[in-house]
Amino acid sequence: AALLQLLPTIGYHVPDKVVRIGAASLLTTVVPVVLARLFLTHFFFSYKRWMFEKPKNSSITTRIWGIVRYFLTFVPPLHKSCDAILPSNPVPVLEETVQKYLDSIRPLHTKEELATIERIAQDFLNGEGRKLQRYTKFYSLFVENYVTGFWEKYAYLSSRSPLLINSSICNFDNFANRPATQAFRAAHITYNEFLSQLALDRQHFTPPGAGMVCTRHYDRLYAVTRLPGATVDSIKNYGITRHIVVLYNGGIYKIQVVDEKDKIYTVDQLADIYIELLSRANTKVEGAEGRVAALTNDNRSNWHANRHRFFESIPRNAAALEAIESAAFAITLDAADDWGYDPADSARMVRYARSSLMGDGADRWVDKSLSYNVARNGVFSGTEEHSIVDGSELSHVYENFVEMENEIMPHTSLEEQQLRERSFDASAKKNLRFAERIEIDVTDDMASEIDRVFSANQESSADVHLSSLIHRDFGKGRIKKIGCSPDGFMQMAIQLANYRDQGRFVLTYEPASARFYKNSRTETIRSVTDDSCEFVKAMDDGQIDRARRVSLLRKACETHATRNRDITVNQGIDRHLFVLYVMSKATGTPSPFLDHFISQEWLLSTSQAPNMTNTTRMEDEHEDQSWLGGVFAAVAKTGYGVCYRFAGNHSICIHMSSYHSAQNTDSDRFSVHLAKALEEMSALFD
Repeated sequence: AALLQLLPTIGYHVPDKVVRIGAASLLTTVVPVVLARLFLTHFFFSYKRWMFEKPKNSSITTRIWGIVRYFLTFVPPLHKSCDAILPSNPVPVLEETVQKYLDSIRPLHTKEELATIERIAQDFLNGEGRKLQRYTKFYSLFVENYVTGFWEKYAYLSSRSPLLINSSICNFDNFANRPATQAFRAAHITYNEFLSQLALDRQHFTPPGAGMVCTRHYDRLYAVTRLPGATVDSIKNYGITRHIVVLYNGGIYKIQVVDEKDKIYTVDQLADIYIELLSRANTKVEGAEGRVAALTNDNRSNWHANRHRFFESIPRNAAALEAIESAAFAITLDAADDWGYDPADSARMVRYARSSLMGDGADRWVDKSLSYNVARNGVFSGTEEHSIVDGSELSHVYENFVEMENEIMPHTSLEEQQLRERSFDASAKKNLRFAERIEIDVTDDMASEIDRVFSANQESSADVHLSSLIHRDFGKGRIKKIGCSPDGFMQMAIQLANYRDQGRFVLTYEPASARFYKNSRTETIRSVTDDSCEFVKAMDDGQIDRARRVSLLRKACETHATRNRDITVNQGIDRHLFVLYVMSKATGTPSPFLDHFISQEWLLSTSQAPNMTNTTRMEDEHEDQSWLGGVFAAVAKTGYGVCYRFAGNHSICIHMSSYHSAQNTDSDRFSVHLAKALEEMSALFD
């Protein structure tokens, strides 16, 4: 009204009819949209009681929610269409978080230790905790997610450790080797992943969780690089790019994935490009010049300085750096010819895992978000930078890739591929843009730094002890039939194996999804509980019968599943305390309790590679087309890392890591304990 009174004074007159039409338009278009967004944000996406109620005994509110969900299925969301209307995660109640923390550590400490921790926890609640909680709540009013910014900066980007081993994760190929040559497998990867990049940009990816979970971080899968900083790294997204980089024989090459008319090359055309590269004579780049990529796996502050000194300050090298960092992804063509899974040769899987996770010390540009590795026998793997995305996004991409190869774009026969390679004539392929060598000038000082970092990479890689257990006796199908949560069952097996290996319970980490909230990532499930400890002790107590052990196992699995559900609805512990710790440091507020919390070491770090696209049916029908999961290095130098995946209903793929330099751990020994634990737990139900 005030605005309308001013309009005549500046020479405008708005007819009443226009005002009425404008008001009607506002009421019939804008207002309904605003109300719909408010309804979806504050009811449909915020309501979570349905997760805790049984379908046959659900409340009226849950039934109303179910009806709304049913009607929304008639208008399926695009990949990111619900991201903006997800609710923000509220800051949990301080007293509840502290009490949950104390409950979680009770099985890990003596009574005297607990008494000390409880005292400083109470001092925290009565003192600095209240102030830090107020700071956190105030901060949460101005951001979409009060955790994610701090988590990415301080858990990942501030770390100065080299990325391989300390941050990178990797995924493997299928059970059975794909009948493919190195060139054709690389071509399939290039084609499928380039389509994946475009599908994400156009929102053609099926949204996980029927559009009810955050998909924000999918945008950082392709054409993304982690840039080293003096004290804190940053993430740069180049958007849609049309080329990839290939590391081969010590050289770095740029491959255009589209022709001069911007049309994506076919798989056969891409295969020709790889065939031409692999057939070049005298491509081996020797010495420091062939190990330039080693520089990327240095201490991050050192790499920041060397990047400026040897790349940004030299025009030719700066152009090379831009080409590498802006690539959609990287591919390493590895000289190995024995990668893959062989039930009769467990050492082969370990060699494959080592090469996939760590490379040779100079054949990964580790800053890239996605790097694929293809061996001469056609087996591939992927190495990913963890600061950029989590396991859910990577699993989604890998499952799509597996389905593309299995169902939509299967390979031609190996004989046809080999015939094409033998008859290849580069002069007849003038319509193709072959791989271009990215030239980098290597100075004497640069060569010295390359040699230093390469040597350090060799030493750190040699310390990693990997072991793999592809458990084919049963999978999650049997576990569900006996009335246990598959993830809970696996976590109890890990607890039993670790207790027998170490003789005690240790702080155990498992990531859980927090994706019901805007711009969210993960939260921590603390797998050690009073119930898990009681079950583990019962398994080694000859006085306890089978029925009691079964009861304790089911109870422990249910407790684990309940904790997982609590975390998905913002009832976790660790991220809240982590942000409070950041606030204490930012404001100069001393906090003995938070210092204690942050100093605790995760001696057992575990993770399940989640199933994102319901591939169970396909994996059960074609067991050899199941993929083998992934691996990461142990977080603690005196602990274990355990990564596992349920392959369909039939198998469990488990990969363990530790360090040779630790006197108390041995991945092969742990693998034996874990296999025995799974066997004994399954036998309880025979």
